[in-house]
Amino acid sequence: MSERELVRELKETIKDLSKDRDIAESSLKQKESRIKQVLIKLEHATSDVQSLGHKIGEQNKEISNLQIKLETKERLLNEALEKIRELKNESTEDDTQDQPDVEQEQQDQEQQEQE
Repeated sequence: MSERELVRELKETIKDLSKDRDIAESSLKQKESRIKQVLIKLEHATSDVQSLGHKIGEQNKEISNLQIKLETKERLLNEALEKIRELKNESTEDDTQDQPDVEQEQQDQEQQEQE
């Protein structure tokens, strides 16, 4: 091979390598851009998760407070029902003491009829 042919082949090789380098650089820039986009999305997702975690914490506190209120109301309701029952029982006992014993009266009547 002559020197000219070697120079021309070297120039073509350099041209091919330059083209390959440009393609590689372009591909690298696209990949870097895509990585940046994915990182931004990841940051947003992380921020969303943290925000939701905070909101869940607040809701758990609210649920806990509501459960305490519900338990207190149930306890008060049960106490009130118990007092009503006691009053009703006392009232019933008073009524039965005021009224004569029906069974005793029937027995007395039967004895009188037998005599």
